[in-house]
Amino acid sequence: MPVVTISGTQCAAARALLGWSQDDLARNAQVARATIASFEGNGRIEPMRKNLLAIIAALEAAGVAFIPEDVENGLGAGVRRRKLELQYSNTVRPVGWDVIFPVRYKGQPCSVTIPRAIIDDIDNSNDRTDEGRVKVVQNALPRFLIAVEQLLGNLGEVPSEITLDHGAFTRGTF
Repeated sequence: MPVVTISGTQCAAARALLGWSQDDLARNAQVARATIASFEGNGRIEPMRKNLLAIIAALEAAGVAFIPEDVENGLGAGVRRRKLELQYSNTVRPVGWDVIFPVRYKGQPCSVTIPRAIIDDIDNSNDRTDEGRVKVVQNALPRFLIAVEQLLGNLGEVPSEITLDHGAFTRGTF
């Protein structure tokens, strides 16, 4: 089940586990550093939904697993490293209106297609050039990687190619 919320304390602990600064997380999640600082400092209860999902996706893509609170056993929420099953390349290329990038899941190669409809839903600009679509995917890569990893994790075999659809993403991503 995808993680849809974390606490500011979990965010800070996840950064510490990775050795990331607030600037590193802000860059990887494509959010303002002030958003991270405010969230971790309890200045706000939670960032805007899209920003929180981007923070979670960036941390998960880097190898963090979030552990939910276990009230029955008196255990608090936490973080830990997880084995990364997904390897990816930043080689993102346009094909027609879509964008494609290669991954390896459990050692098996797979080509991931991101349809223009998803790119348009994530993108807030009007740049519909090949370079513009590639930049949108590169900037939101952690969100795409988490969707790919969850999708491939639910399949018995790794196909040679997959196409992401809106159902592959955590609710609230768009």
